Amino acid sequence: MGSDLIKRRLTLFTLLMLLLLSVQAQAAPVDEALAKAKSEGKIVMLEIGSVGCIPCDRMRPVMARLSADYAGKLEVIFVDVKKDQKSARKFGVYAIPTQVFLDKNGKEFHRHMGYYEYEKIAVVLKKAGI
Repeated sequence: MGSDLIKRRLTLFTLLMLLLLSVQAQAAPVDEALAKAKSEGKIVMLEIGSVGCIPCDRMRPVMARLSADYAGKLEVIFVDVKKDQKSARKFGVYAIPTQVFLDKNGKEFHRHMGYYEYEKIAVVLKKAGI
């Protein structure tokens, strides 16, 4: 019986370690994208939401248009909270969708919760100098 208990504990430990590693691996691309944008002197818009969330899905065409219209000046990064809860916690997100805007130095300068119209975002970006 002692051998079975050890096997179960090892299995549980292995599963927990795999879960922790997968969470860290998912967060790495966001951290890398933020570091790259900062090194290139770009403003960042983090769209923190989830696939299947209706207001989040409505943001997809807005994000695509922003990426195209502000290419080279703005980095739009989508963070799916179902896959990357660590980044959502890091930015203090408790409702989705949330847009977090970071300046060229990586400092937050604007935040919005809910669907955000392109035209209103354009005003924010103009005030930020782009």
